Amino acid sequence: MSTEIIPVKVDAEKRVIPRNAKRKVVSWRVTLGKKITGTRKQRRFFKTYKEAKDFISSSLEAKVQQGKEAFSIPQKLRVEALECARKLESYDVTLTTAVDYYIKHAIPKGGILSFSEVSAEFLVSRWAMNCKPKTMTQYESYVDVLNEEFGQVKVNLLRRQDLEDWLAESEWASRTRKNYLVTLTTILNFALLRDYCVTNPAAKIERPILDDKPPGILSPEQVKSLLKEAKETHPLMIPGICIGLFSGLRRSEVCSLDWNEIDVAEKHIEVKGIKSKTRQRRLVAIQNNLLEWLTPYCRAIGPVAPNVDAFGERLKELSKAAHIDPWPHNALRHSFGSYFYAKTKNEDLTAAEMGNSPAIVHRHYKEIVKGKATDAFWNIRPSNLEESEKTSEESPKNPVGATVRGNLVPALRVTHGIGIDHIT
Repeated sequence: MSTEIIPVKVDAEKRVIPRNAKRKVVSWRVTLGKKITGTRKQRRFFKTYKEAKDFISSSLEAKVQQGKEAFSIPQKLRVEALECARKLESYDVTLTTAVDYYIKHAIPKGGILSFSEVSAEFLVSRWAMNCKPKTMTQYESYVDVLNEEFGQVKVNLLRRQDLEDWLAESEWASRTRKNYLVTLTTILNFALLRDYCVTNPAAKIERPILDDKPPGILSPEQVKSLLKEAKETHPLMIPGICIGLFSGLRRSEVCSLDWNEIDVAEKHIEVKGIKSKTRQRRLVAIQNNLLEWLTPYCRAIGPVAPNVDAFGERLKELSKAAHIDPWPHNALRHSFGSYFYAKTKNEDLTAAEMGNSPAIVHRHYKEIVKGKATDAFWNIRPSNLEESEKTSEESPKNPVGATVRGNLVPALRVTHGIGIDHIT
């Protein structure tokens, strides 16, 4: 390599000493540019000229060797690297950063252990700490229940939303949910200290402070107001919101959903096992009104909704703009469960669609809504929402207090000729 790098003399304050100056030489400085390092400029200091020259020589040799190795990369690997680099361009992330992140999170330093393995170690450690028998009995009881849900999940792959969904859908009182959350947090802190994971997804989940209440749902007018605001300010939120409202997917399932998992022709959404809270695959029917909402946005592939955090923040903004205050916890999914059960009167079918148990459906969603509200909910479509907007523009009164604006959603393109409700 013809690149010439020359050591320079520096004084005690690391200032460069001009050629004819008589200042004392304290060290020799070598600067390697980006062409040599491949990343950022690198500067090193050496006590002797020889050490500096040796460093330059070894750095240049390493660069030459690196170049030779680059030419020896198999064609398949080069193509894969280019494709990965293209995927990362929009995120302003390098291949090295992506690989480092993967290694850190997917291959933790302490090893890959399931939740059941970690919780077993945790119990042993608590016995060794001489915890009281009563405390150990409580720990063992909680761990048994937690293992039923998360025992086979690798602890480094546990997600905050999965924990939140599990707690939200439990039949426990607030105090019991809080106890489980505290135990989860303690076990995952134990895993964190032993490098079995790099984050504790339970640590930032808010502790329940209120007793159980009936699930909060949205009225048909609130749903219309919410969708009007979405059309005006965040139209790309509409598919995710409507899937939550009219198919009952959990927020984490909506935010991990890809368009290639939505079959409009067959009228179903595939929730893959790896994306489901229960780790079980299920097919969720696309109701007729949901079909109309989704069709203008359909793509062959790509994410349906923003990530969980962005989706939650935008939903919060939309709920405030739609004057839905307070926003009921898990309102989209709870609304689906309540209105779907009211429509079908079938606990088993509702549970199958939602991916939970008939007991939970019976406990949380039975007889919450009745009559006209059910029909109104399942008749919320882009067409009658537009009619509602026109009516609101002509009338000075707005039943939900939401500001009515123009329609920004693309024109509806129903091309599959499906006109019969999945559930009658």
